[in-house]
Amino acid sequence: MTQPVNSNPAPRHGQSRLLSLVLASALLSVAFWLVLSRAQATSTQSFLLDDAASLSAGELDGAAVYSTGYVTAGLEARRIELPDAAVAFCMARLADGTTYIGTGDEGRIYRLRGDELSVFAETHQLLVSSLAVAPNGTLYAGTIPEGRVYAITPGGDIHELAQLEGAQHVWALAYDARRNLLFAGTGPEGRIFSIDAAGHAQTYYDSRAGHILSLALDTDGALYVGTSDDALVLRLRGPGRAEVVHDFPGNEITAIDVRAGQLAVVANDMPTPVVALTTTSSSSTTHATTPTRRTGKGSLFLVDAQGRTERIYHDDGAHFTAVELAEDGSVRLGVGKDGRVLSVNSDGSWATLLDLDERQVLALSLGGDDPVVLTGDSGAVYRVRRGAPERGLWTSKVLDAQFQARFGQVHWRGEGTLEVLTRTGNTEEPDDTWSDWSTPVTSPGPVHSPAARFVQIRARFTRDPNAVLRAMELFYLPRNQRAVITSVAAGRQHGPSKVAQADPPPSSRYDLSWNVRNPDEDSLRYRMRFRQESQTRFRDILREDEVLTADHYAWETESLPDGWYVIQVSLSDELSNDADDALSAQAQSEPFRVDNHAPTIPELGVRAGTLTARVVDSLGPVAGLELAIDGQAFRPLLPADGLLDQAEERVSIELAPRLRELPAGDHILALKARDAAGNSVVREIVVTWPPRGQQP
Repeated sequence: MTQPVNSNPAPRHGQSRLLSLVLASALLSVAFWLVLSRAQATSTQSFLLDDAASLSAGELDGAAVYSTGYVTAGLEARRIELPDAAVAFCMARLADGTTYIGTGDEGRIYRLRGDELSVFAETHQLLVSSLAVAPNGTLYAGTIPEGRVYAITPGGDIHELAQLEGAQHVWALAYDARRNLLFAGTGPEGRIFSIDAAGHAQTYYDSRAGHILSLALDTDGALYVGTSDDALVLRLRGPGRAEVVHDFPGNEITAIDVRAGQLAVVANDMPTPVVALTTTSSSSTTHATTPTRRTGKGSLFLVDAQGRTERIYHDDGAHFTAVELAEDGSVRLGVGKDGRVLSVNSDGSWATLLDLDERQVLALSLGGDDPVVLTGDSGAVYRVRRGAPERGLWTSKVLDAQFQARFGQVHWRGEGTLEVLTRTGNTEEPDDTWSDWSTPVTSPGPVHSPAARFVQIRARFTRDPNAVLRAMELFYLPRNQRAVITSVAAGRQHGPSKVAQADPPPSSRYDLSWNVRNPDEDSLRYRMRFRQESQTRFRDILREDEVLTADHYAWETESLPDGWYVIQVSLSDELSNDADDALSAQAQSEPFRVDNHAPTIPELGVRAGTLTARVVDSLGPVAGLELAIDGQAFRPLLPADGLLDQAEERVSIELAPRLRELPAGDHILALKARDAAGNSVVREIVVTWPPRGQQP
């Protein structure tokens, strides 16, 4: 892979950013790929980190992660805090390494020479949003929210050069030394102004966009412009003369860098559009407010001198804030999330060079002998050191074993000598309850951190700056978790009905089912027993050699006497654990009726024109009585006492009202009785009507 840092800097022409990026508060985690080597739920498992996604999900301190899936010692960044600065937003640099830093929210400009940091000038505006420097050393500063541009001499004398008509935001500045003109990209009216040394400002180009967010000046005098809204990159070769280089996806061209006709372009798709600051006055104090913007989707494009445009990097979970073309053709990329700086090659391969404490990298200059990076949240400047760092660390993301676990061997693959350490704890974020980092080991072996749910792995490159880490694997055994049966239910299974409208015939099979909470997803074995409600002894339903793993069972009860029964279901995770670690649990159902036998009609007769019968059920109550005459439909009837509420019921009905309309002769009466379980019986009797000796 191409080395990410060059010895000679590419010239920077205007550091432009979106103020709203600075104020973003949503912190989203890097997508974390964790591969679990998992044969059974509580057998030995492992965390395997062996690709770019899982290796880059952790933290880097003097280490770099490459897209081909390895980690090496990298760049070391030394933080220099900017006093009273909420954000370090933009920079301009001189050939001798002097760095000017535009900040907010006091509108100060700092100067960094070597390790000496001092306030260079004060604009008394909310934010210095853009800087540019002329060959004679004059520094120009664009500000927010009043659209003012200032000129500062090398000695630090500052004066207002221009207040740009209709502008509130000066997002970008670029100084054209050939024409001695300063170009300013502004919003919210999307204009580019040209400003001469006397401060005369005139509209150079009036775009359709709301904001001109970025400017880049090539050595041939072409001015490249990045817009909001339509996300266009324009090329300007004179006042009012623009051609579209490319219409990019997204809604912001946040940053551009150019080198001999080749462009590096950052196009973001932000969920909240560019916002304008508003000011309110209370007494003598001016306050600025702006909505918070969420993280967007970022894309990095290369455009060659012939206009060929190619996307070489994309991230759906982060937007990009700064870009720099290197002499070797690679591109340095500032990320507006997780404080990272990337190096991206034209073939799409990449490396994470820096992982800073702040969330947003807002400006960068990694060329030359004195690389510098600026951040927001809060404002800081980082000196970047080349070569092997004194402290090269890679720390994994917090790894979650889901449950308390005992950790075994840690193995890694790579070249050279690494020192590997671990620490463990029971909180998702490491705190003072976690164990200390273990004693470092230089060869694979057992982990010396205590049992816990969470673990981190760290690799140090300090012994061997040429070492390479390609994969890390940590073995662990989670503590077995008990599965619990939360409910047991039983329902009678019915056979198919031959008549569409008829009730299905009852069956002696009962569907038993149960719900289980299984925290560690062990393979479970179930055993079942039953007893009559009035008894205490349970009897087995399954033989010991029958292994049931489903959470349901069809129970055949044909051979059981009618009655109320209780089912007990027990579970064991013996299929996933050895005998010493296996756990069990059990639960039982509410009593339920097993009733496979129909009622009987031991007495049925006719006396003095009255049909009488006695109906008996073993469990009771008798749930239904019906009478059919001569094969017609059954009609419901009530027992003698008017209520169906006993195991034995008597029937006594006068036949005259039911038979008087029928022709004289013999008639078939069928009495049907049904119990609560749906079992039924029918008994018939032949009756002569009218009775002999009576007139119809």
